[in-house]
Amino acid sequence: MILRIVVWSILAFLLMPLVIIVLFSFHESPSLSFPFAGFSLRWYADVLGNAQLGSALVKSLTVACFTALITLVLGAAASLAWLRLGQGGRALLEVLCLTPIALPGLFVGVSLLVLFAQARIQLSTVTIVISHVVLALPILIVAMRARLAMFDPSLEEASRDLGASQMQTFGKVTLPLIAPTLIASAILAFAVSFDEFVVTSFVAGTETTLPMYIWSMMRRTVTPLINAISTLALLFSIAILFIAWLIGHLRRRSAVAGRTVT
Repeated sequence: MILRIVVWSILAFLLMPLVIIVLFSFHESPSLSFPFAGFSLRWYADVLGNAQLGSALVKSLTVACFTALITLVLGAAASLAWLRLGQGGRALLEVLCLTPIALPGLFVGVSLLVLFAQARIQLSTVTIVISHVVLALPILIVAMRARLAMFDPSLEEASRDLGASQMQTFGKVTLPLIAPTLIASAILAFAVSFDEFVVTSFVAGTETTLPMYIWSMMRRTVTPLINAISTLALLFSIAILFIAWLIGHLRRRSAVAGRTVT
């Protein structure tokens, strides 16, 4: 009983800020204080009519789509390489993947900024995408590791024994087995890119993504308009993560059903 109370208390502590953000996005008054003046959708109407916000949203969606696509391609290549590495190579790859995740975003942002400056690469949407791939690709590889650990190499050997080329084996055997996890991880990379702020602030230059636009608004004043934007972004991120979970869930059910039939 006491353990349940502790668990629910921790969950309430973590979720309470989100509840307050959502609640005040419907506040009729511009004041973010109690007592609650009444419910209104005026702030959501302002969001839909804000051209600068729309431009920042399009920029974030564009960056997130490119990040997910590049991460998907590189993740597939890394997965193929992981299957053919020895224990030492796999351990080295895992350490390299964990490094960007373990380092604070401040250090990663400064490092990428110095790299782009030394390479004389102008800060733009391209540098944002590259930076987000650096953050998202390790997450995808770590997520793929659990799936690849259960991969049976004899399936590829059987395919090659039956006359299939290496590319045919990859396209008809390896890729279908790892595709659901790859797609789910790419969707997660999309969500990570869409919400990223710290690293983006170092490498964006004059470009403005949605998190940066929200931050610039908060530096001037805090109104329920920010709450409405944050609520919509939160719902969008939850939807993306739900789709990733659903893909994995359907894949597991399909695998279980296949074993049952067999």
